[in-house]
Order: sequence, then structure tokens, then C-alpha cells
Amino acid sequence: LQMQSLLVLSCALSVAMAGLAGGFVKQDANDEKHMEKVWRGVKGLNEGSNDGANHLIPIKVVSAKSQVVAGTKWEYEVLVGESECPRGTVAASQLSKDKCTLKANGNRSLYKIVLWEKPWENFEQFNVEKIRSVSAAEVI
Repeated sequence: LQMQSLLVLSCALSVAMAGLAGGFVKQDANDEKHMEKVWRGVKGLNEGSNDGANHLIPIKVVSAKSQVVAGTKWEYEVLVGESECPRGTVAASQLSKDKCTLKANGNRSLYKIVLWEKPWENFEQFNVEKIRSVSAAEVI
């Protein structure tokens, strides 16, 4: 009976340390893999937006978290800024950090980007939502 209690306690401790099953898990926002995913999300943002004369590009992943669902759901808060690339000159699908640089004193905003991906099905779906505008002087 004592061994059985120890096993139950051990399982409960493992679940508690791992977090709730199905819940979001905080990720390292500085991991390069997140910026790669965010670039794909910002391309979609630019395709569906006429916000400004220039394309928006990601500056910094502020926070990152993931959730295991039927695949993985990634949720990011991203600082996005106006680039030097005019809409119509560079297609949104062709945006990259090599082609577009950040415009000095350009508009900046904080966005929530949610990516749901199932790599084995070659499936990804982005939802992008503006949280707020950010002044050029604000440090995030």
C-alpha cells in the first residue's frame, strides 16, 4: 500500500511540474525559430492590409508560448514596424529581412500572432490581431 501511494504521489508531482496537460507553456522568445514563424505571420498581415504605404516587418518577439492541440498552437506578442519596402514594389509573400529594412522613425505596433500548425499535414493557419500602437520612444 505504501509503494502504491508513493507511485501515485510521484505521478501527481510529475504532472504538477509539467504544467496542466493542454495548457500553454512559456517559450524562450529569443529563440530564432520563433522569428522565422513570425515572419510568415507578418507576410499574411501585409497581404490582408492596406495599413500605410510600406510593408510591416517584425522587429522583436516580445513573448512566445505554445500549446499542444491537434498539432501545435503558437501564440506570440510581436513588435512590428514600418519597413522601407513600399507596397506594390515588393510582394508581401516575398518579404524577408534581407529585402526590407526597418524605416527610421516609422510607425510601430504590438501584434498578437497565433499560428496553428500541423506539419505532417502541411497545414498552418495564422490569426493576427493588433493590440496597440507603440510610440517610437517606447522601449519594449
